[in-house]
Amino acid sequence: MSGRGLLNLFLLPACLATAVVCWILPERDVTRPNYDFLPEAQMAEPVAFDSFSPNTNFPDSLTLRTPPAGTIARGHLPLHYQPTPQDAVRAGEELRNPLSERDDSSLKRGDIVFANFCQVCHGATGQGNAPVTQRGFPPPPSLLAARAVQMKDGQMFHALTYGQGNMPSQATQLSRDDRWSAILHVRVLQRSRAPSGEPSRAPLRLEDMAALFRANCIACHGEDGTGNVIRKALPLIPDFTSLAWQTAQTDIALVNQIDYGSMPLMPAFRYKLKPKEILQLAVYVRSFTARQGEAGKAPTSAPLTANVSAKDVFRTYCLACHDTTGGGNPAMRNAMPELPNFTSAAWAKTRTDADLTHSILEGKGKFMLPMKDKLGAVDVKQMVALVRKFQGGKQVIKAEGPKLPGPPAPATPTTAAAVAAGPLPQDPSAAQPLVAPSGETAARIRVGAGIFRQYCIICHGPDGTGSIMRDKMPPIPNFTQRAWQKVHTDAQLQVSIMDGKGTLMPANRGRLTPDQVRDLVPYVRAFGPAMPQSQGAASDTDFEKSFRQLESQWNELQKELQKTKSQE
Repeated sequence: MSGRGLLNLFLLPACLATAVVCWILPERDVTRPNYDFLPEAQMAEPVAFDSFSPNTNFPDSLTLRTPPAGTIARGHLPLHYQPTPQDAVRAGEELRNPLSERDDSSLKRGDIVFANFCQVCHGATGQGNAPVTQRGFPPPPSLLAARAVQMKDGQMFHALTYGQGNMPSQATQLSRDDRWSAILHVRVLQRSRAPSGEPSRAPLRLEDMAALFRANCIACHGEDGTGNVIRKALPLIPDFTSLAWQTAQTDIALVNQIDYGSMPLMPAFRYKLKPKEILQLAVYVRSFTARQGEAGKAPTSAPLTANVSAKDVFRTYCLACHDTTGGGNPAMRNAMPELPNFTSAAWAKTRTDADLTHSILEGKGKFMLPMKDKLGAVDVKQMVALVRKFQGGKQVIKAEGPKLPGPPAPATPTTAAAVAAGPLPQDPSAAQPLVAPSGETAARIRVGAGIFRQYCIICHGPDGTGSIMRDKMPPIPNFTQRAWQKVHTDAQLQVSIMDGKGTLMPANRGRLTPDQVRDLVPYVRAFGPAMPQSQGAASDTDFEKSFRQLESQWNELQKELQKTKSQE
């Protein structure tokens, strides 16, 4: 017999014997421990004192010990506030939400926390109309009301921690981060669902709007709003100081262009700016209707003074495209695929200091403009060193309002309401303020703007100066000149548009209808000096009023869109 056969012959009786023993022995109680073979059972199973049982190891016989003074329990951060209204106000001033709305995980967590712990009383929309309130429970105040909108994050955190009114403390149910994430969700609700009658009443300051414009728009549109800073690279960039352009844009159209962008060049800012900031930018853009001298004239750049740092230069001219981290603004990448990433070590290795110096001073590609006339006393070596510091994500330059010389933003801007039907700020060339066109003329100008973009902009340019083609067409007119506007009647303009003029201006008869030509003429007129009016310029109060009107109009539009979606 082989060795394997002998092994099987031995294993078979062993298996049978094991089965018999398991059948004879009683079933084991799995709730009891196995047998201990240690001689000292106390060594294997130490006796634990109950928290409230006497303990002979301490003089006071207490097992549960009081923590020593000045110590903090592991994993616990003390909150040095009392459950009083005075400390609630103090918490609002001193505490800041450590979570960011740009963190998707925090937003998702806030959504879950609100749904599980807050929605039962406050309702899904935060209006305090949850089912429990329909069964006799006192309804809580609406989270969309002005008082809740104005409540600071720290004060709201105090209310969640200690309770307020009928709301009990949530500190035992929710961790610190969960309470902050719930507040994050409330802020999202307030912005997306606040009724038009109860918008945020936080004070609006023009200097904040100017800083917002500088941080996001100045790189392309320039501080004076003309767009001349980058017009050579982007000929179709609009001129905010043009009454023709301003009149052709509705308030909602401005908001949509900032919110969703206008590809491939104008990026979307809906993922970078809050809805309120987008609305404020739209109103602020209206302020540039104040003419800064003769339209179409390139602004003169004042040299920077010696006390300006390289960081201020970066904030003013570079931050909008290259972002605070130097990695490049993600919203700009679709429009500028060649935008470099200063944080990349691979990119830094392929660029010498001489390469960076040349790009900064002389510009590069279609979008990087020369900086040699803007650096002034700032050595280009400082700018090269600044760019190098971004490598590896080691540097972040905050988007603070830069303090550089040059054309200031208008101090008393013309608001959206003023552009629609009111006076405009003082034109340096006129003795009286300018006035916007009437409602009927403004409507015709808006129609004419679309026709102009389709048929005329390629030669006459978005600013109406014709500078875009003047090298090839010297006789091309400049619509912004007072003299040209004065010697051409509306009838002459209509004939020139329909039948052409000279060897360069083509005839548009057959392409444009007489009604389209009549709409195009007031748009051409809008490039010229406006008619004077004796009223004064818009004030800060007008700016605030226009923002509230636009906010209300935008909220109503969002409601209509939500209603349409729910019906589909």
